[in-house]
Amino acid sequence: MAKQSAAAKAAWWQRFGNLSQVVSAVAAAGALAFVAYQVSQIEVNTRKSSARSVYQNYVNASLSHPEYLKPADYAAIKRDPVKFEQYKFYVAQMLFAYDEMIAAAGEKSWISSFTYELPDHAALICDLKASDPAFFTQFENDTVRLIDKVMAGKCPPRQ
Repeated sequence: MAKQSAAAKAAWWQRFGNLSQVVSAVAAAGALAFVAYQVSQIEVNTRKSSARSVYQNYVNASLSHPEYLKPADYAAIKRDPVKFEQYKFYVAQMLFAYDEMIAAAGEKSWISSFTYELPDHAALICDLKASDPAFFTQFENDTVRLIDKVMAGKCPPRQ
């Protein structure tokens, strides 16, 4: 009987030891999950910060070249090779800035701003769609789909 009692006490301590191991394992798994969450939040915040920086560059380009915000005479810009390249890079900067902001933040306000500004550059975008479709491969698929949606019916049919 004395032997059985000692075995029963050992089993009790053994169960207690196993419980502490289980609690430690659960705590470690919780800590690991928290670290993974923190890393993902850092990545999201870094991407948003980078996108804001790209957008700020676009705003600076707008301040430096206000004539490209809502170009009055696209034909005149197109006739001047230097102005045309500047304007093309300005629009590319705009598309890239919104591409980054939409991909990073995905907020409706960014999409609304983009769809508001895009038609002001319809002439160039239509030209690029017809003459240089590879231009649009540098942007996210969602942004290209949004461009296509906003520009639907604004470009002359291709021949």
